[in-house]
Amino acid sequence: MSVKLEITNLRCNYLKNPLGIDSLPRFSWELYSTIQGQQQTAYRLLVASEKTNFDKEQYDIWDSGKILEPTNAHVVYEGKPLLPRTRYWWRVIVYDMDNKAHESEIRYFETGKLDERWVGNWITADYIKKEDSAYRAPLLRTSFDIDAAISKARLYICGLGYFEAYVNGVKPSDDVLSTAFTRYDMTVLYLTYDVTELVKSGKNALGVILGNGWYNCFAEDPWNTRQASWRHWPKVIAELHIELFDGRKKVIKTDPTWKSAKSPIIFNGIRNGEYYDARLEIPGWNLPEYDDADWKGTKVIRSPGGKLKAFELEPIRITQKIDAIRKWETPSGSWIFDMGQNLAGVARIKVRGEEGTEITIRYSDLLKKDNMSLDQSHIGNFIKSGEFQTDKYIKKSDDVEEWNPIFVYHGFQYVEISGIDYEPELDIVSALVMHTDFKRRGHFESSDETLNKIHNMCHWSTVSNFHGIPTDCPHREKNAWTGDAAISAEQTIINFESIPAYYKWMGDIKDSQRANGSIPCVVPSTGWGYNWGNGPDWSSALTVIPWYIYKYCGDTNILKEMYENIKRHCDFMNEMSDNYIVNYGIGDWCAPFDGPALGVNMGSFKAPTPLTDTAYFYDAAKTISKMAQILDKKEDAEKYRGLAEKIKRAFRDTFFDKENMKVAGDCQTSTACMLYQGLAEEDEREALLELLIKQIEEKDWHLDFGVLGSKYVMNILGEMGKTEIGLKMITQETYPSYKHWMDLGATTLWECWNGGGSHNHQMFSDVSAFMYKFVGGISPDENDPGFRHIILRPAIDCGLSFVKCEHDSMHGKVVCNWENEDGSVGIDISIPVGAYATLYIPNHYRDTIQEGGKDINSLSTIEVEDGKENFKIKLRSGKYHFRA
Repeated sequence: MSVKLEITNLRCNYLKNPLGIDSLPRFSWELYSTIQGQQQTAYRLLVASEKTNFDKEQYDIWDSGKILEPTNAHVVYEGKPLLPRTRYWWRVIVYDMDNKAHESEIRYFETGKLDERWVGNWITADYIKKEDSAYRAPLLRTSFDIDAAISKARLYICGLGYFEAYVNGVKPSDDVLSTAFTRYDMTVLYLTYDVTELVKSGKNALGVILGNGWYNCFAEDPWNTRQASWRHWPKVIAELHIELFDGRKKVIKTDPTWKSAKSPIIFNGIRNGEYYDARLEIPGWNLPEYDDADWKGTKVIRSPGGKLKAFELEPIRITQKIDAIRKWETPSGSWIFDMGQNLAGVARIKVRGEEGTEITIRYSDLLKKDNMSLDQSHIGNFIKSGEFQTDKYIKKSDDVEEWNPIFVYHGFQYVEISGIDYEPELDIVSALVMHTDFKRRGHFESSDETLNKIHNMCHWSTVSNFHGIPTDCPHREKNAWTGDAAISAEQTIINFESIPAYYKWMGDIKDSQRANGSIPCVVPSTGWGYNWGNGPDWSSALTVIPWYIYKYCGDTNILKEMYENIKRHCDFMNEMSDNYIVNYGIGDWCAPFDGPALGVNMGSFKAPTPLTDTAYFYDAAKTISKMAQILDKKEDAEKYRGLAEKIKRAFRDTFFDKENMKVAGDCQTSTACMLYQGLAEEDEREALLELLIKQIEEKDWHLDFGVLGSKYVMNILGEMGKTEIGLKMITQETYPSYKHWMDLGATTLWECWNGGGSHNHQMFSDVSAFMYKFVGGISPDENDPGFRHIILRPAIDCGLSFVKCEHDSMHGKVVCNWENEDGSVGIDISIPVGAYATLYIPNHYRDTIQEGGKDINSLSTIEVEDGKENFKIKLRSGKYHFRA
């Protein structure tokens, strides 16, 4: 069926119909057409105060007029000043290449509090007066009467560290572990809920239960979380704004008139676990008819100190329920359930037994050497107080009861249940998978099941390590290490609709930056991480993530928001340099080593740290120069271009032996670093590539890199046409390789190549980006970013028989599916409206290639350009079917 032009996937600030935003709206949409070469020639954006205004053509908030541009992403709102707590409706009219107008559906965005003063107080339960009284989760409630029909009701709320809210006994949303972790004395995030259907005429109740989360993390750990400057008791601020059909308005706010009681959650600590005594439940505590006369009071309490800002990202949700696949009894009499997948979340249990029976639930991703007992030694050794990854449940009756914790999450594959006196059925335990609920935007599949499983391992390690922040692991530390996040960010952006989450985390980095420009190695930071681990390598997250967002989404706003912070950090690196050489980073952490996962072994890599540090310093200066050019900051562009040249000369003088074509460290990481970071001259690249291949061959085609080298080596092999070598390395049967992890039972990526340390780490996940860019062959062009120009380099000669690869770009779905059966090649391509592409094909297919059954030289819609090793086919939007 022919479709001339269809407008789809309308978004505001990357979100569909966002509820409660404080940032300036930016509008995006995608276009679909079956006509090759179709394009948008103009658009007109319309914003109205009422949906019905569109029928009357009354665009009372903003009418952009007809804008003669093909832009379909990040169009900034330029209408009347927006009011707080107000819904606005919008649509876009797009003009095609024949100047015919096409209308989109009508969408909305709703503002949050903006700069409106909060009338609610921060409050907590009156009984919370010292640390141990805050271990137990408090219940808070108020009741109120409404004497007319409700037209609109919104709840604006922030509970620290975590909260769940209820209106007349109903939770208004499916988010969990809200609100997101921030540096609470700089920024706290409030959520907005539409509770119009929950508030009723007559008596109503608003109830909140508070958890400690990261705000009151009392466990002793190496990162000084217990000593965080913001740390205090759980607290909440809320405003329920109600509009009645008769025009009146009412606000229910947190204040000292609220009541409080102790909940059945008798203990909760994000690094420890949650204990629940069901005998202490208070039935109906959050309902209007509940009699709270015996409840205690509440008190106004100091705010956390940070500015209240809207929560503008997808929340954490329970995204999947996984049933156990096997169980067994341990020598100690407990039962272990294998979920078959390493993940982040909690267990949901269904148990029988007498009232008062205490069930203990312990979690890990490893078994002891007996292969029967749970082993937490590799992940629990950093937590010095309290139990680790342990939940407890005390039964309230003799009946079967179900339960799961609500204020913690754990990293695990195995769940140990103790306290039951019977052989349980397999179905008494299931895993609730919890993570920031960004949707998939990428798909990769190949004829090689090993590759598919590695890609799936990357998926699980990524979602296991995003809970409002991009963490290293979901159990041992739960820290957002900047280096891990920097390496994994590109593949996360390719695979997931993660940009709002990264915007949030970039805000966290801004909050953490010191006056001298330095940032800590974990963000948010309690104050730890400024004097170790925050070198140019790990701190590159501040520079590379905004650049990836620009490159993959064409978003200049993130560059504007982060530019001064990035520049200040580059200046800090310059101050730390000695003749433009820097040496204060972590280096190529976790290259292959023998022995236990100790710092001395994990840091025993070959590439000199000053080499990788200086290369990151160079990349930062070079990237800032490009950003400055984009932002029309000409003086800065020249300044940092000059700095980059000085760093490059210093690097080459210090680390490169041109005569013998050697790079200091003489290893895969060093050689690939020089190529990847652009420190080699054009006439040196082939010789350095030969050196890299020789170094790989000397390792019997095995990898010999750590976290930094994982980015350098695989990208250079892909960029320089040696994808097949990269595939050979990662699929090696023997140590060290990703395939070796698989053969040891891995379902996620591990921390150490020898199997030591954490068994759910995302830092080696950039291999997923390698698959998209250099196997499937889909990449953006930073010179025309956001996939406006798509670079297609399908690795049709890499030895695979087929690959299916796609990415949902800001313009729409990009597809590059290919097959190669005994030299007969087929490539199916889809280019969205608003984009164009360049397809690279090896020259030996030049004489036989056809599109749609016709010789490509006979097609006026295709432009062919011959090259040294590949010929290029330039494509307009549309679908293409190549055979050769």
